[in-house]
Amino acid sequence: MKMHRATTVILALLPGVPAAWAAEAVVSVQSGRVAIHYDAAFGRRVEWSGQAARSILAVDPAFDDGPVIGGRPARGFRLEPARSSQRRTEHPEFGPALEATVTGLLRGPGRLTLERTTRVILPDRFPDAAIFQTTYTNAGHRTLHLDQVYSQRILLDRRLAEPDQPSHALASFQGGAYSWGADYALIRLTPGFRQSNFQGVDDVHGAEGVGGGMPFVDVWGPTMGVAVCHIEKTPQWLALPVEVRPDGRVEAAVVERPRRKFSEKEWLAPGESFQTVMTALIFHRLDFFDALRIYGQLLRCRGVAVPETSPEAAYEPYFKTWGWRRDFTLEMIRGVLPELRSLGIRTANLDDGWFDLVGDWQPNRAPGKFPGGGADMAALVERLHKEGFRSSLWWYPLGVDPKSRLAARKDLLVQDETGAYPLDINNFHQLCPAYEPALARVREVVTRAVAEWGFDGLYSDFQGLSAVPACFNKAHNHASPLDSFRAMPALFEIIQITLRGLKKDGLHEVCICALPHSPYYMPYYDLANTSDPVDAQQVRRRVKLEKAIRGGSFAVGDGYQVPLREWEGFSAPELFESAMATGAQLTTFYSRLDERERALWERWFREYRESQLYRGEYLNLYDLAFDTPEAHVVRKDGVMYYGFFAEAWPRNRRLELRGLDKNTTYEVYDYANRRPLGKVSGSRPVLRVAFKDSLLLRAQPVRASRLGEHQP
Repeated sequence: MKMHRATTVILALLPGVPAAWAAEAVVSVQSGRVAIHYDAAFGRRVEWSGQAARSILAVDPAFDDGPVIGGRPARGFRLEPARSSQRRTEHPEFGPALEATVTGLLRGPGRLTLERTTRVILPDRFPDAAIFQTTYTNAGHRTLHLDQVYSQRILLDRRLAEPDQPSHALASFQGGAYSWGADYALIRLTPGFRQSNFQGVDDVHGAEGVGGGMPFVDVWGPTMGVAVCHIEKTPQWLALPVEVRPDGRVEAAVVERPRRKFSEKEWLAPGESFQTVMTALIFHRLDFFDALRIYGQLLRCRGVAVPETSPEAAYEPYFKTWGWRRDFTLEMIRGVLPELRSLGIRTANLDDGWFDLVGDWQPNRAPGKFPGGGADMAALVERLHKEGFRSSLWWYPLGVDPKSRLAARKDLLVQDETGAYPLDINNFHQLCPAYEPALARVREVVTRAVAEWGFDGLYSDFQGLSAVPACFNKAHNHASPLDSFRAMPALFEIIQITLRGLKKDGLHEVCICALPHSPYYMPYYDLANTSDPVDAQQVRRRVKLEKAIRGGSFAVGDGYQVPLREWEGFSAPELFESAMATGAQLTTFYSRLDERERALWERWFREYRESQLYRGEYLNLYDLAFDTPEAHVVRKDGVMYYGFFAEAWPRNRRLELRGLDKNTTYEVYDYANRRPLGKVSGSRPVLRVAFKDSLLLRAQPVRASRLGEHQP
């Protein structure tokens, strides 16, 4: 480990590092574009040389990660250089890396003695990321109570980079699962803002939201951003709060609250240790995209196998019966098939309303539906197959209606510590995913749907799929009540394994109604979607975030194109431009299309198939928060496709076509309005064109164009 005199030399080579920091640093760890400096009091300063001259990373001596013990922050650690070290290593998960161990000791009031050892990993493969994990050991003679532990904590201030801007004027992505309609991909921070982003489940009917989500938050400005996340291999019962402090600066953290009732180390006896989750700081430019991409790669390194591509069939556009809500009939479904075929849609999803009760999952025998039970269901699927359609079936795998027959099987259900069987946000009990007989029930329903009825895929839905509460059901013999919460990936895995075992090309799609998806579930489904967006911006933002963590060409549904007259505040009201601009998969539901709508649907579904932008790669070239107009780019076969969005954009304002080759000239074509817009040089990629709402452009290298080609 480099010590004081040698560390000063290292710091002098880093751009943007204040000289005062060099004088204070006792231990420094630097690799790639990240430098971590610890002073004698174990105070940490972080620097990112990617944008060091205009950094928003703030420093406060009273602000640091660490535990809160008996109501008081544990501060005053003395770093011990002789017990600290660093070395080059071949990390078993992250590959070649610089790994450091920094150790210190706290001697506080009341004979408090606490040892701290922080491990820092700077992987060569991820030069913009720093990974941390800390162990606290009670080195004293009395038992200590851990109120909470800041496993990671960082302070941000926009004024440091832009003195004329307020400290708090930053944008954020926040992965907590809250409520229908709430945006999570882009939240602009305001004075007094606070959101806990709690990943566990409290009262789902209370103010803290549904629970679960993505354990990732990101805060950024025009010059740089930093994401805070944990990268454990399973879901964790913790919070990632983002707060605008009274002084205007922004705090982002990972906070653990160990509790004895969950078999966690809430109390540390002499000699006992508490190890934090593994966390990461990820630095970036523009919006959340690059940070989410790196986050997904870090998880893959740890064995969370988030797929980066989708099976070919996943890109097929489809229709679902939700346009009729629960009031569909078999006659309605059969009647719409010729129209779907003319639109180029070859997949039909049977949505909510097909069953009797959630949990029992038997066919609804009402007149016009499935009076013959399973035989009628199988006959519908056979009819779809004969007419050239794939089919999928909607359900809520965890749900158990209190009125269902399955509800009598209390041994299968999540039970709380009072002995009650809690209800989720939709007033259903939930199967415990950590209990094998409950998973056997899930396997049974999948088998019925695929093997007996013949469906080609499953559509798993509802907010209750975000997370389940801690389970105290004694029949389950849990090692910890949190087993239920941590075992949620097993639910999705058993669905995927059973489905693929019965039908090799079976597709699984998951919608967690309007909530962010957990990366721990992502390995087990083939289709992402924008989770019931309530406006066009949510469609585009959520497509971008899903393609960031999964892959630039992953199949991401657009949230369902709906005739404007049938729009009820969710889905996409005739927003085909938003789907095309982001390379999304086209999907739809409706009760009927009039002549105008049918022409519109035919045009865009034909454009979708002919352009095949879903095969292209989404590129991160524009910032959703700070660039105007809003812009998205998909690259396919060397051709760049741009989507610009604004209420109105005048001709006298420039449009910059980022990402073009400086040595190439491009023909620009407005493929939404079928008009050529002339040529643009990659060395001066500026266009002047007015538009309202949206502008979709194709920039094709001249050398690859055919003479006279203007039509897509």
